[in-house]
Amino acid sequence: MKLVIEDEAGTRSTVPFAAESILVGRAPEATFRLGDRNVSRRHARFVLQGGSVFVEDLGSLTGTRVNGERITGRRKLREGDLVQIGDYDLAVLHELGAPGAGAPPPLPVTPREAATFPEPERARPRPPPAPAAAAPAPPPAAPGRPVGLALAAGALALAVGIAAGFAIGAFTAPAPPPSAVTRP
Repeated sequence: MKLVIEDEAGTRSTVPFAAESILVGRAPEATFRLGDRNVSRRHARFVLQGGSVFVEDLGSLTGTRVNGERITGRRKLREGDLVQIGDYDLAVLHELGAPGAGAPPPLPVTPREAATFPEPERARPRPPPAPAAAAPAPPPAAPGRPVGLALAAGALALAVGIAAGFAIGAFTAPAPPPSAVTRP
């Protein structure tokens, strides 16, 4: 098992569980130092116990969040749980091998990200760039969908709205003052 840590810039680090616990924070004695000012000196501890991993907030000022929820004390982590400490995202990887050439997997999506960004940039695999000469073809018209009829209905509605505006304006416009009328 190992701990995958991603900073705000998207740089990932992995920390194997060489001991029973991993201490994260700004302190020099931390197993993994997080250099953010929103991180306490001794912020949180990840404990490996009986094949399960627990995260424990150590009384930090800004708190430790699991899947967006601030925790107090100790919480058991499940596969896919996202731990947030300051501007860092952390996840426990239970698998022995990571996919790809030693690259850590993408971190899970927080509930806030899922609501705001259905598919966050960092979790989405990037497609290969399209050739410069190829232009995307317009989507084919779906059968039974009269686009011309919809455009005609829209144009008619716009014309009716304009005509109604002129009619209302003509009836509600004030009459010119008597001094404006000239006599021959």
